[in-house]
Amino acid sequence: MNFQDLNVPNEIIEGLKKQNITLPTKIQEEVIPKMLNGDDVAAVSQTGSGKTLAYLIPLFIKADVSLRSTQAIVLTPTHELAVQVYRQAELLSKNSGSGIKSVLVIGGANIARQIEKLREKPQIVIGSSGRILELIKKRKIQAHTVKTIVIDEADRMLDKYNINGVREVIKTTLKDSRQVVVLSASLSKEAMKEAKTLMKAPVKANGEKEMPSGIKHFYVVCEKREKLIMLRKIIAGIKPEKTIAFINDEQTIGEFVEKLRYHGLKVGGIYGEAKKFERKKVIEDFRRGNINLLISSDISARGLDFEGVDCVVNIDVPEEAVFYQHRAGRTGRNGKSGTVVSIITTVDKKWINRYERALNIKINHGKMSFGKLIEFAD
Repeated sequence: MNFQDLNVPNEIIEGLKKQNITLPTKIQEEVIPKMLNGDDVAAVSQTGSGKTLAYLIPLFIKADVSLRSTQAIVLTPTHELAVQVYRQAELLSKNSGSGIKSVLVIGGANIARQIEKLREKPQIVIGSSGRILELIKKRKIQAHTVKTIVIDEADRMLDKYNINGVREVIKTTLKDSRQVVVLSASLSKEAMKEAKTLMKAPVKANGEKEMPSGIKHFYVVCEKREKLIMLRKIIAGIKPEKTIAFINDEQTIGEFVEKLRYHGLKVGGIYGEAKKFERKKVIEDFRRGNINLLISSDISARGLDFEGVDCVVNIDVPEEAVFYQHRAGRTGRNGKSGTVVSIITTVDKKWINRYERALNIKINHGKMSFGKLIEFAD
């Protein structure tokens, strides 16, 4: 199937070609026609499978540039993901020559500047539910003209910490004419239950769920106090171009970064307590290759898309199999190979067994030998 088969206009197809995108992914094949048909959609597909364009393309097709009004809202759980979506929207608009305008609306940023941007009457508003709701109440965003609301990373947006804000934004739009689309790498039963309260007869769309076949999975065993040393050994042995290492406790990320820098590694960390400009700089440094090791928590890295990540390290084991899937999905994208290494203590072995059963993968027992990571025969 190609984009023409999905009734995507030529100007958007030509715009996608400028990003070297010539064929739709599975989730795009599923979502685009359903959104164009006006359905409420609940879409699930693995990290890196093209979910952002799966909803942006139909938003662009449906947008009427002759109307100077907001026609779509995209809600995201983090500022970084909002920026990422906004950049993709701007790039698609520029490359396709569609003239569709987007605006980024997030908390913590200058609200006066955002209001100024909204005066340009963008067709798409992208950002956090709190700031968007604030601007709707100030009558700077006309919610009654909104036709589509997209909830990105829905499993997080629909949790107990975020659901109320999402509900409040949706309530400001017209019930009879709105379309609600939720997308995520995974949707728990609880999240799907919440989603159904916001939607009218939602149709499901499934993309790639299986772990990419090009990923090799390992676990190595050491004492907890030796995990930093083991991480250094893994980096030295594999010699990856870009590595993301995950820690469960955000409080220890800064400490890890300092110690690794002391040993000469080009490393940065993103975590909740870091100031926004510091997080932004680290993310840009990692994208540009100024640093090649990023230390993060699941929350901080959620929804961020990085090209060229060839290694993922779990310094701490994920709390659920779905988190392992999210983390592992950062590598092995677009048919490329990747490596995932979990650094565990002996008591953590039970988690490895759970991931294997839940995700239908084989996680090999690895061992560092003569500076190389090799498969270790149990």
